[in-house]
Amino acid sequence: YTVRRAADDYLRSYRGTVIPKTYAEAERILRSELGELEHLPAAQVTRAQAFDLLEAMHNRPVVAGRLRQLLGAVWDRALDAGRLPPETPNWWRLVLRGRLKSKGKIVGGEHQGRPEKRALTEAEVGQLLHFLPNFSRTVSDALTLYLWTGCRGAEIVAAEAHEVAEEPDGLWWTIPRDKLKMRDNPLTADLRVPLVGRAEEIVRRRVAVALELQAQRESAGAAGADRPLFLFPSPGRSGHVEQRALGHAGWWHLPGCRLRPESERPTLPIASFAPHDLRRTSRTILSALGCPAEVAEAILGHQAPGVRAIYDRHGYDVERRLWLTRLSERLEQVAAQAPAASR
Repeated sequence: YTVRRAADDYLRSYRGTVIPKTYAEAERILRSELGELEHLPAAQVTRAQAFDLLEAMHNRPVVAGRLRQLLGAVWDRALDAGRLPPETPNWWRLVLRGRLKSKGKIVGGEHQGRPEKRALTEAEVGQLLHFLPNFSRTVSDALTLYLWTGCRGAEIVAAEAHEVAEEPDGLWWTIPRDKLKMRDNPLTADLRVPLVGRAEEIVRRRVAVALELQAQRESAGAAGADRPLFLFPSPGRSGHVEQRALGHAGWWHLPGCRLRPESERPTLPIASFAPHDLRRTSRTILSALGCPAEVAEAILGHQAPGVRAIYDRHGYDVERRLWLTRLSERLEQVAAQAPAASR
């Protein structure tokens, strides 16, 4: 029973338990990173061999950490299934524990350090809002939705027209549970997002474009007329813009970007910035406005801690709309107070 067979058995059981993107990455790693261990009997893999495989990947600590995690799961499954002798040690759970940490991205051959998890100051938010026209409409709209909703980038780029509905108090976007990060938690419910201000304008415009495109396909009898109507469509495999494209677009305009130095482009006057910073920024501004913590956390789609998640089943719809409206008003004030950006 070789390492290759053990990995294949694990992948067969893993398929369907996670989203396709997660499975594809696990499959890629287990197909390409096993090295000489691939054809060895799994029961005979020694601690030294496990260490050597991971240590050889010291310059790729994130991939090494994921490989270590996956092989630990491969061994667990093989032991549970009786494919390995019960006394077989699971070295992957033991070697290099806690020592496979990213040193940050490499730019110009140099590690930049681990990224800072920060929120933008209000001055930086104002600069960004004035700079948005320098991005493509797709990137500008997505970054705006980060700020006006507090949603994750993966949720934003995968938004579909049928998830948006007009209700008595305004426009709502209901994100299905299976698209949420915490979808495996049995207490997770669909995330309700009231759309106000710039978020409402963007989503209404993009829904109209998606519906018009669908009508054109149907009238022409085109293939794929019934495919998902993503608000951020793309010809790629997923059918929508990938979240990483937003990060690449932001990096392209930062002062530290050294890609294609011969290409002239406007520079965002912020030292460092990543789209997910905007989610933290929205949460921080909500706190500054006096938003109760339980409401702010509900807006972000975070699960309540401890037993409160079990007993507090309030949906906070009224509170979500109230505080996102106040957030929108504050963001517009910040934009009005900031100096105009050069283009």
